[in-house]
Amino acid sequence: MKHNALLSVKEVADYLQLKESTVYTWAQQNRIPATKVGRRWQFRRSDLEAWLAEHVQPVEDSASER
Repeated sequence: MKHNALLSVKEVADYLQLKESTVYTWAQQNRIPATKVGRRWQFRRSDLEAWLAEHVQPVEDSASER
C-alpha cells in the first residue's frame, strides 16, 4: 500500500485495533489526523504514522530493569 494512501474508518480501526466508533469520535474531536471528504472521513497513512510516532509510548523491557 502506498505511503500516502487514503484509508477508510474501517481500515484505520483495523490498523489501530480500535472500534470504528472510536475512530469516528477521535476524528470529530481532532484527536487523530483526518479529512472529511463529503460525508466520509479519510485518513492519510503518512499522517497516521507520524501521529503514532508522537503519541505511542515505547514498551519497556521489564527484563532489562532487573
